[in-house]
Amino acid sequence: LSSATSAISIQNDWIVVISDSNTEDLSALNVVLRRVHLVARMIAPAVAGYFLKILDNQLNDVFVAMAGLALISFLIKYKCLRRICSLAPALVMQRGDDDISETEEQIQTEDEDEEQKHCTSCSMIGGYVIYFQQKIAMGGLGFSLLYLNVMTFGSIMTSYLIWRGLDLGQLGIARGASEVFGLGGTIAFASSSGRFALRTIAVVSIGYMALCLSMSVCGTFFIPNEKSISLWMLIIGVVLSRVGLWANELSIFQLTQRTVDENERGIVGGSQSSMNYFFYLLNSALGIIFSDPENFYVLCLIGYSAVITALLLMLRGVYFSPAFRNVEDER
Repeated sequence: LSSATSAISIQNDWIVVISDSNTEDLSALNVVLRRVHLVARMIAPAVAGYFLKILDNQLNDVFVAMAGLALISFLIKYKCLRRICSLAPALVMQRGDDDISETEEQIQTEDEDEEQKHCTSCSMIGGYVIYFQQKIAMGGLGFSLLYLNVMTFGSIMTSYLIWRGLDLGQLGIARGASEVFGLGGTIAFASSSGRFALRTIAVVSIGYMALCLSMSVCGTFFIPNEKSISLWMLIIGVVLSRVGLWANELSIFQLTQRTVDENERGIVGGSQSSMNYFFYLLNSALGIIFSDPENFYVLCLIGYSAVITALLLMLRGVYFSPAFRNVEDER
């Protein structure tokens, strides 16, 4: 819970404040954060494997070692956050100081409006009401749907690949390659954000992802005597799709940062995260329902349908939306 809250605060609010709404700085900060995240995801399995090896697979000792690393990382994070606050005083400034000079009548009116707004936002439903009033609502919903996609080298797909007989070494290489291509997505976004509109990047990237996953879906329907081909079609399609996934995530995220009002960033960010977690839980539930590896193609079809739906939502709610034609073209 604390990790999610910290991530929402930093990604939705701090970055915007630090960049002072400068689009180039905002884009650069977003890209750097995603790269750090992806590099950490690449290193973490190797670190865990190293401790398993040197501690001779003694799980209790491994857990203690990993807990120690978690504590050290927490202290480093805390030190970094304090340093950021000292370098960017705007992060710790109280909002609403300008209201002091207002007349009593204006203050009373603002208090009534704020109270009504608080009553709306204090509940989960109220948070979603505010969320779907945003320009980016359809784009954010489309991005949340991507969490229904099982073709991600998550636990379900990993189990399926092992069941199909994929060597663990090859599996590790494939997962590493997916993270490398994810870094490629951040590079693609950084190089294109200065030349193309964010709404264009969002739609092109999700379209590219859908195209790559088309090959993966086809790989789950090949006949048995082409088992090896179908398996690698699935893997290659997923690996290539990571470029589109992370480029799309960055574009949708930056559009959210640039269009959501300062006082509503926390509500919108929290609602977005809750939708992401909801579809992730739904994905896990579907994995339990269709737990037979022979039914993996059903999960692939559901995930692929979610990606296509996300593409349509982003076309309708972002690319063809008049609300974004002026906002994201300001570079």
